[in-house]
Amino acid sequence: MTLLSKLTIAAAASGAILVLAILPAEYGIDPTGLGDKMGMMAVSNSSVSASTFDGNMSFNIGPYDPKAERIDESVQGLIHLQDTPFQTQTIDIEIEDLGEVEHKFIMPADTTFVYSWQVLTPRGEGVYYDFHGHPSSEDAEKFPDKFEMAYARGEGVSQSGSFTSPFAGYHGFYFMNIEEGPITVRLKVSGYWQEHKEMYRAIEGKVIKNVAF
Repeated sequence: MTLLSKLTIAAAASGAILVLAILPAEYGIDPTGLGDKMGMMAVSNSSVSASTFDGNMSFNIGPYDPKAERIDESVQGLIHLQDTPFQTQTIDIEIEDLGEVEHKFIMPADTTFVYSWQVLTPRGEGVYYDFHGHPSSEDAEKFPDKFEMAYARGEGVSQSGSFTSPFAGYHGFYFMNIEEGPITVRLKVSGYWQEHKEMYRAIEGKVIKNVAF
């Protein structure tokens, strides 16, 4: 059989498949009537029904305007929208031998950061730390006298966690060097705060910096 003969037979077979099967099944066109007899028209007439979701879905948000540029409705306590992207800062805190340092982040209420701090190249017990917060002097009258809230206290060489401010004010870390010799504490913070300050520094009990709140 010559090549031309093979091509002719292949073309004829393809045409037959198109007329007898593809057109009736895919498009409902049956020029020869054989498609109906072969059941191909039934394929074309069948419809695929979308599966229906029979589970339960609930949205814990109230009514809102879907056309609004910003939708503030959210699940309370899970999402708190911000006007700006979060910021990230790495702070190397040098602490002298027998030194004390306090770093604070000024935060509105109900804002969050994640943090990690570690004593670089510790040789002993690291630091005594006191993670706490208190209101600004302007807001102090709204709280009990000398109000302060402790979040974490102890001794160690590192700690990581997340924090959400329970009230507007100054929140952050006090470190006391309990190693022998000066140390560096590397503090990494990502999240939302308005301003960061070194509030307090002392060496052997002598205060060399004390910033008013």
